[in-house]
Amino acid sequence: MMCYYKQKGSEKMNRSALCIKMLQILNAHDFVTTRELAERLEVNPRNIAEYKKELETAGYVIESVKGRYGGYRLDEKALLPSVAFSPQEIGAIREAYAYLKSHSDFLLMPDFTSAFEKLEMALSDMNETSKTVYRNTDSGVSAYVEKMIHICEEAKKNCQAVSFEYRSLKADKFTEVELCPYEILNMKGEYYCLGYNRNKQSFRTYKFSTARMRHLKILEKKFTRDLDFHLNDYIGDKSIIKNDEIYVEFLITGPYAVLYSEREIGIASDKWLEEQHTLHVCATFEGKMSALQFLCSLGRNAKVIAPKEVQEEIQEEIRKMAQNYL
Repeated sequence: MMCYYKQKGSEKMNRSALCIKMLQILNAHDFVTTRELAERLEVNPRNIAEYKKELETAGYVIESVKGRYGGYRLDEKALLPSVAFSPQEIGAIREAYAYLKSHSDFLLMPDFTSAFEKLEMALSDMNETSKTVYRNTDSGVSAYVEKMIHICEEAKKNCQAVSFEYRSLKADKFTEVELCPYEILNMKGEYYCLGYNRNKQSFRTYKFSTARMRHLKILEKKFTRDLDFHLNDYIGDKSIIKNDEIYVEFLITGPYAVLYSEREIGIASDKWLEEQHTLHVCATFEGKMSALQFLCSLGRNAKVIAPKEVQEEIQEEIRKMAQNYL
């Protein structure tokens, strides 16, 4: 009498492997009898029904044929792999792609893009764009901020307005805001919501922050998204606010000269080392504030050549700083 099975301990140890092997056999043949499966797997025929049950739990459709010569047939629609991505998994993949695109230092981006495009072809749900726009991001968020982001994402998805109290950096008190959320933005690790402010009748950007935003909630009011809306009309490449570009010529001296000769400055720049410790820079910034913040961060190691208005504003800033210490 032919022995169909191995020792019990060995069979139990390889149960997952046996299920996978049974799936491969069924996938390769139109119909396989129980006896044939038992012989191929070297197990007792009674085990085949158990493996079938486990495979069906995993999502495969296996047709049973009863009788003396009964056996099994794998539904031809259930080709490998048959287990679908969950909506959360698809969302995570989209977010990872958007996040990595914002990092110019990710050297494997061409390969990742190729793999992502193949997933897009296989899964229709992948054709949706990411719900979060990333620009030069680097840090995480608190649980409270994450909760606010999820609320706005839900409102955006359902085209519902939100309301919250907000206090800008220059304001002394909170004001009520009713907003139609269009985009969730991540700029250098900070999250923002760009939307249409119904009271101001214009698009505004609000930062998710425990200090600036409170009492966020979704309203019953619905809104229709403007088909002419384009994100790049409202934000810059390096700044959350789209500003008029400004061209600045300046020198960087000392140890910063070598450091910034290797780094990107502004949104575009030409630079060259004139001496060992002097870097000549001609850079374009998104807005005067962005230029002033960068130049002031260099302290005495920066000297503005042009334009004159930037020179004068830095001089005024130096006078104000001096008053705090003299």
